[in-house]
Parts: sequence; structure tokens; C-alpha cells
Amino acid sequence: MERHWRYFLVLLWIGFTLFSGIQIFSHGFLLTRVVQKERTVCHRDFCPPGEAQCVATKINQYLNNVNLSDSICLGKKSRVILLVIDALKYDFGIYNPELAKPLAYQNRMPIFSEILQKYPNQSRMMKFLADPPTTTLQRLKGLTTGSLPTFIDIGSNFASPEINEDNIIDQIVAQNQTAVFLGDSTWTDLFPGRFKRTYSYPSFNIFDLDTVDRRIEKYLPGEIAKDDWDLLIAHFLGVDHCGHKHGPLHREMSRKLTEMDTMVRKVIDEMPNDTMLIVLGDHGMTTSGDHGGDSVDELTSLIFAYSKGSDLIGVRNVSTMQQIDLVPTLAAIFGTPIPFSNLGTVNINLLPDDSGGMPRLETLLLHLWQNAKQVQKYFQQYAQVNIGTFRSDHIEALENKFVVLSHRVNSIYSEAAFMNFGGDLENHLKTILTTCLDIWVKFDAEAMTNGLLIAILTVFACFLLFQNLKIRQLERLFSTSMVTFIYASNLICIAAIIGLKWISGTAMNSILLYMAAFNILIFTLFVIQQWTNIVENWSEIGRFSNVITRTIYLMMVSVFFSNSFIIEEPKILAYCTTGMVFYVLFELKKAFMPKDEKNDGRKQIKLSTIFYSIPLRLVGLGIVAVVCLRMTYAFFRCREEHGNCPEFSGTHMSPEGIEGIAKRKLDLIAVVAVILFATLARIYLRSCGNLTGYSWNVALARYGPTLATICTCGYFLLSPKDGKTSGIPQIHIDAMAWIVGGVFILQVITLVFRPLMIYVVPPDISDSMYTSTGRLIPDLFRKLKTIYRENRERSKIPIICGFGTVYSSIMISYFVVITILLCLLLGTKASIGLLVTIVIAIVFIVLTGILRYQTAKSLESCLQPSFATLVVWLLLTHLTFYTTSHQTTLSQIDWHPAFVGRTAYHDHNNILSAFLVIITTFCGSVLFGVIFPLITLAPFFIYSAIPNLATHHRDVAPNRRVERVKTSGNVEYRKVNISRVDETSGEEQEQVTELEYDITKGELNLYENEALFIGSIFKSACQLMALQGLRIFSSMLACTVHCRHLMVWKIFAPRFIYEGISTYVLLGAILLSYLILIRIHRAVVNLIVKFTKLK
Repeated sequence: MERHWRYFLVLLWIGFTLFSGIQIFSHGFLLTRVVQKERTVCHRDFCPPGEAQCVATKINQYLNNVNLSDSICLGKKSRVILLVIDALKYDFGIYNPELAKPLAYQNRMPIFSEILQKYPNQSRMMKFLADPPTTTLQRLKGLTTGSLPTFIDIGSNFASPEINEDNIIDQIVAQNQTAVFLGDSTWTDLFPGRFKRTYSYPSFNIFDLDTVDRRIEKYLPGEIAKDDWDLLIAHFLGVDHCGHKHGPLHREMSRKLTEMDTMVRKVIDEMPNDTMLIVLGDHGMTTSGDHGGDSVDELTSLIFAYSKGSDLIGVRNVSTMQQIDLVPTLAAIFGTPIPFSNLGTVNINLLPDDSGGMPRLETLLLHLWQNAKQVQKYFQQYAQVNIGTFRSDHIEALENKFVVLSHRVNSIYSEAAFMNFGGDLENHLKTILTTCLDIWVKFDAEAMTNGLLIAILTVFACFLLFQNLKIRQLERLFSTSMVTFIYASNLICIAAIIGLKWISGTAMNSILLYMAAFNILIFTLFVIQQWTNIVENWSEIGRFSNVITRTIYLMMVSVFFSNSFIIEEPKILAYCTTGMVFYVLFELKKAFMPKDEKNDGRKQIKLSTIFYSIPLRLVGLGIVAVVCLRMTYAFFRCREEHGNCPEFSGTHMSPEGIEGIAKRKLDLIAVVAVILFATLARIYLRSCGNLTGYSWNVALARYGPTLATICTCGYFLLSPKDGKTSGIPQIHIDAMAWIVGGVFILQVITLVFRPLMIYVVPPDISDSMYTSTGRLIPDLFRKLKTIYRENRERSKIPIICGFGTVYSSIMISYFVVITILLCLLLGTKASIGLLVTIVIAIVFIVLTGILRYQTAKSLESCLQPSFATLVVWLLLTHLTFYTTSHQTTLSQIDWHPAFVGRTAYHDHNNILSAFLVIITTFCGSVLFGVIFPLITLAPFFIYSAIPNLATHHRDVAPNRRVERVKTSGNVEYRKVNISRVDETSGEEQEQVTELEYDITKGELNLYENEALFIGSIFKSACQLMALQGLRIFSSMLACTVHCRHLMVWKIFAPRFIYEGISTYVLLGAILLSYLILIRIHRAVVNLIVKFTKLK
């Protein structure tokens, strides 16, 4: 097996072991609530019409026999029209006539105030309090089951699985009643086949404010006129989408709320007298229009009820209602059993006062008692099935309280006694709810411990092996036979575990656990086998070397243990990166200072020498990096915990000020930045000779980024803003995004089939084909061809342009295209932050590349990135997440990339949408993972592009195979003999002599020393994986330590989820980058073999 494939399989193996540890820990930490699949059933016991005495007698019998009371269903009280206005915040429904200058969302729905004043006994309006997470799917589950969806259920927000526990929709259907639905297709995904008629439409296109609402408006009047339904549901999306796209302060929000006000008026006018209207919001929104978290703005929505044909029961005046209380309330209205998993309390203030001949007090008492009996039964069964979930003293106290209440229920004969009993009953139900909330998630300590051990042992083994073994030793360790053994033994382990699973039903996480444990055993054997080499190499490293770098890295991974540090993580990362700038500059100062100058401080140094010196220029680059790091603060996105964050603070800012002139200026800055980036990249590649010739891959590298840049800038400038269109059809604007995507796809195809960006000068082309253009490269061609003709009789050596940067040029080429694509997806502000971070990365590549060459004692040390370089690369990877205006909160996920190029005709492909959101959110992991080989290649392409740097402090050895030839013109060309290290005996030799290298030959040195080159890339990849593995381990450990912390679900758990996904993306990007490099290397080998044969 070839060397590079062995290394790739080892990288895959290490990545899988880390993945196993993260997954096992996630299974233990992010548990879902255990769903109880029992269904509540009841039967109807009718009395003849008008026989009130018969009804009263039966109700009293049910109340006297508390064991049977929950199995009786009373009759239906009313039909219900349920209008769900997505993200209808409570403030949206408040009408205040004293406001002189109302904001965009204020006083836009006066219908609620008018009905409350006109029909006070028939209408109610309250705050409707949701439970986090405030995503639409989770809220719909709570509104229909009465349960509390757990934190991890948020992961299915766009996969909408069918609800498999008892719910109000299934209960209505089971009682031979019918439901009709219009609107958000999430309902039909949750309840397939339950509705008599459906008019459902996809909900994911947040840029579309009107399509779903317009279709509801089209069909709703016709459905209201029909009499074959009992429950009519209409779910409007425009307000929520307007919040996501524009925020609540935009004038489009005024339009959408006014439309909803008009719609509610029409429904009230057209609804039959035997119908009750309920208007509610499933959640609220922040002042930026987002939701998903647990801030007050996100949790507080509105519920409005109006009974057209009868009064509503007004037992007590309440101003708030929990969302889960809607389920038992609807069950009481429809006369259906309360769903088994419900934890809500029936709100008797929303019940129509039309008992159909039944006594009012006894009816309400029966509803309350049935509710209490159902919740108590659910609590007891959950405790029995999940032993140890609740404390035994809590269970006993709640059961004793329920027994006391059961003795009181049949002794209520007055309204005062009913009010007292009802209050005690509601307090008992709230106690059960609080008990469930306190310990709803039962952490699996064993799984969490196993995940932590697998992660830290993998990281520790990688540190011992890849930090302390040399490249040749690693090559002998991971021989063909050893890699074959690793995968063969893993396959045998998988087969054995699958067989065990088939026999005993072992869970998938157990399979991961057994395989990871087996891999840890293999790691242990490797460490034992190589312990002598590890100790020897370890002893060569100074005890206090890299102290500053290690301290900065420890600061970086310690962030996870403090909620305050997580909140301020962007600034901490920027601070650590700034520290690394000064550290690298200090090391460069030592590297460039000659030994005699270090010992003789009296030596006179001319001012002009200092001014034009390379160290001073490098200091200038460091200052540029520091300034850019300070600029990144402007792109950090605030979060709720920042007291002055406008997205959560509730301070109202003028949308015209936000989205007017300042935003247009931001667009122009982004356009200039993208153009400047693409232009400078093209100038660099052209100066290196990699854009020479007219082959299709070179033409794509020359013109592809230019075309992508033009389309990206056009998309920035022409995309609709503030609800205004540019006059250009949206399909034409989307086409620009398609072109950028097409350029990227062509770049991938080119990389697979013809990656090399070089030009071999033909010896027989006439000189007349080249005319002076005033540009360097064409004139250089002409001179080179002249030289070639003059010497072709004495030499058959081909002239190749761009060979000194043959590896890096290709990576830089696709790096440019990926960056432009990410800028398109990120938008204007975030793309500027991305480009600023790239500037910082370029500065670090130059500084660390020069430092590595100046301090290298051999080619291996010149190839291998230092620990400081790897730490900086990881710092920039995670800093990019924040400089592109992202935050580790659930409510601030940026969904806009999912609709770039798909606004006019959204295809509703959730897989593509999720992919676009992930690569944009974790663009730092994608970008810096894919181009990580550049940190290994840095010294070679820097000194190949600027060969004068190599004249400082390092002399070219006399035995290096390089000739410099002068011609009659001013062009100097170089004749280079290509040699390679003899690899035949590499596995037997302890030391293999490497070729003397001339750094100005650039990346040709890498071909000549293939074993060191590929081994260095492999070693760097393993070290990056280990460093990232320690970060995710720290996040896992912090979640374990703080699993009962007040902020565990608000801060620590989301941070772990983001870090876990970032780890997966980075591991995948590293593997992809390694494959790309191998493809380039094989192309280089084939090219040189071809020339060798011709020669």
C-alpha cells in the first residue's frame, strides 16, 4: 500500500475514534424525555335531552367514585377555529391610543381591543407563555401534547417527525370528530392522515412573506362556511418570516400585522354562532426578529379567545396562561380525553358557558378533577417506568397530597368552596410540573464518562505519538501490515458486535463504545512499542520550550468552564491571537539577529539599514495583523447576556437608520474588499507564473474568480433591501449566485482531472507569437523562448513556468473560489469580517514561514510547522466563527444562506439548506481545514516568490544542484537537476540522508523529498486533530461539571453543540484537504516521470 494511502487511513481511524467519544458523550448528556405511548380513553354516558337532574346525578356519582371519574367524557361545547399566527408576540396585540408615534409593530391589531371592549363576557386576552426552546416545531408539540419537549428535540426542527405520543388531534379524531388544516406544512408532517382536508405549504423559505398567507386567505372563507368540521386550524407564517428577514421594527411588519388584523375581522364576521375563535402565537421574537432561546421576548406570545354564541366562564381574572394549558382546555371544549402526557392545567376562563343542561359548578369541578387525575397518573407511571428519576420523598409527598384532594372533591357544594379547592388543585399540578422540570433530563453518567475517557485518551495518545516521533519513525510504525491489522481487527470487532446486537439487542452507541475501546487499546500498544523513541525525542525538547504558546492554548481551551468566558469568547480569542503575533515577532527578532550582534551591543547600525531591513518589514506586517484583529471587534455579534445588545435589550432603533445609508456603505465596502481580494490573489499567481498558458484549467484559474467576484458583487448590490426591489427580476439576481456555484463546481472538476497550473514552453513556437505587452509574464516568455532556442542544441531540459509553486498555487486557486462563495453566502457584513481574518492568516503564514526557514536545521524541521503555528491556525479557525457575525446561541442561527440563489424558486430541499447553513456557520473550520497544508508549504512558496529573502543569514550550499545562466538579455533562468531520495531501503534504515535543498527552488524540494513532505502533512493533520480534540474534550468536561448549573441549557449545552459540529466539520475538511494534496502530488509525479522518459 502506498505511503499516502496508509496515512489517510490512519487519519480516518483517528477521526472515527474522536467521533465515537463525542457521540457517546452526547448520548449521555443530551438525552430526550422518555415518551410514554399510553393513550387516554373515555366513554360517554348520555342522559335524555333536557334532563338536567339526570346529568347532575351522574356527575355527582363520578365525583364520588374518583377511580372512574377520569374515564367519562362530557359533550362537546363548541366548534373551534384556531388561528396560529407564527411569532405573534404579546406586544403586537396591545392597542394604546395614546401613542403619538407608534413603532412599526404597535397598534397594528386593534381588533383584539375592540372585541374586548364590545364583548367583555365573550372574549379573553392573555399572555401566552411558551417553554424553551422557542422553535416552531417544539412549540407545536407542546400545543398539541401538553408535554415539554426537551432541549435536544430542537435538532429535529426541520425534519418534523410524526408525533407518536398521545395528543389532542388524535383524541379529536378518535371521538369521531373532524379537523381541517391550512398553512404551515409542519402540521401535516406531525399529524399525517389526521385531517379531513389539508391545504399545507412548506414553511422554510423565510424570505417569502406572503405565499402561505395568501393561500390561507383564499381557502379559509370557504372552509368556515362548511359545517363538516369541528376544529379548523390555520397557521399563518408571514409575521414570523418578516421578523427573520427584516425584524419587528421594519415597515413590512406593519403591513403583515395589518393583514392579520383584517383576517381576524373577516373570520369573526363569517364564523357561525356555535363556534369559538382562538388566536394565538406559538412564540415571540427578539427585537432582531429571531427566536429559539429563552429570553422573555421569545417566550411571551399572545392568546385571544372569542365565543360568538355564548359567554365565557369568568371564574377568576388571570392575565397569563401557559402554552401547555391549551391542551386540557381544548379537551374540555371538545369533550375528549386529556392526552396522557399532558402536564398543563385546564383554563376554565376559556370554556364556553354553555353546559347543555349540565350543572355549571359540577361540570367545572369534573373538568378540574379529570385534569388532576390524568396528570397524577402520568407522573406515577413515569416514576415507575423510569426508576430513580424522582426522589422517593417527593413522590410520597405528592401522592399524599393527591389523596387529600381526592377526599375533598366530593364535598364541594358552593362556589367559594370550589374556588378554594380549584386553587389547591392548580397548586398541586404546578408542583408536579416543577418537579418534572427540575429533573426532566436524567443524565447518563456512564455514557458521559465513557465519552470523556475515549476523547482524552485519544488526544493523549496522539500527543505522545505525533508530537514526539519523527516522520521516519511514524512511517515505520504505520506500515502496510499495521494499517491492515487496524482495519481488519476493527471489521472483526464490528462483526462480533453486530452479532451481539442481533442476539441481545445492543444499542448503536454500545457498538461505538466497544470499537472505540478497542482502538484505545491499539493506541496503548503503539505507545508502549514506541516508548523508547518517545522518551529519546522528548528529552531533546527543552523543558520550558513553548511556554507562552502552551499558556495561550490553555487559555483557549479553558474558556468552556466559565459562562462569563463563553459569553466573552470572541474577545478572548482575539486577545490570544494578538499575543501570538507579538510572540512570533519576538522569535523572528532572535532568528534575524546575528550571533555577534547578540553578544556585542556596541556595534554601530546605520539608520538606513534598519529602515530597509527585512525584520522591520516583518514588524510592519505584525502591526497590520494587530490592527486587523482590533477591526474584528466590529463584526462580533452580541448576545442576550450583553446588557446593551440591541437584539435583546428592547431598545428601539430606527429601521431607516439601520438599513439606509449606512447599510449601502457597508455593501460598497464589501464589494471593494471582495474585488481587492480576488485581484491581489490573481496578481500573486501571475507573478509566480501559474497563470501562464491557455489550457482550460489555467484559463479557469485566471478568469473564474473574476467572474465569481463580479457576480458576488452584483448579488450584494442588487439584492432587495428594506423590502424594495432593484427593478431586476429576482430570478436574474439568483442566477448570479448560480454562476458562482458553477465556478466552484468547475474548480472541483478541474482539481480532479487536471490540477496542475503550470506551463511547459514549447521549443518550436515562433517568437512572433509573443509581442511586448508591457507585462512581466508575456515578456518573460519571449526571453525564455529565446534562451531556449540558443541552448536547445546543448540541452533538452524543458522550461516550466510556475513549477516553484506547483503545490501551493492550486490550493490558493481553489481557496480563492471557496472564499468568494462563502462571501456570497455570508452577506456583506460577515464577508468583510471573513476577509479581514484571511488577512490576519496571510500575515501569520508569512511570519511563521520565514521564522521556520531561519531557524530550521534540516529539511524536516523546515517542513514541520511549529506548535505555535498550529495553535495560531486553530485560533483563527474559531475566531472566524465570530468575525463572520455568528454566536453560540440557538436563537441567533443565521438561516439566510439557505436561500441564496433560491429566493425566486425555492426547491424546499432541506438537505441542501442544512448544508449551506452549516458550511456558512462553520466557514472557519471549512476554510482553514481545507487549506491547512499551506502552513507546511509556507517557507517554500514564500522564498520561491521572493528569492531575495534567502540571501539573508543563510548561504546556498555549494553542492546544491542549481545553475544560474545569464543570456545576452536581462533574463536570468535557472537550470535545475531533479533528484529524489532513494526510498527503497527506507523501512530498514534508521536514518535516511535527505537531499540538500535550495529554498529558492520552491516546492520542487517537496517532490525530491516525498517521504518527508507527505509525512509532514500527515503529522500536521494529526496534531491539528489532537488540538481540536482537546478543545471538544474541555467542552464535554465543562458540561459534565456544570450539568446542574443554572445556565447549563442556555450557555454550556449550546456551546458544546457548536463545538461538536465544528469538530466534525474540521475533521472532514482536514481529510478532504489531504486527499486534494495527494491528487496534486500524483499529478506532479506523473509529469516528472513523463519528462524523464522523454529525456
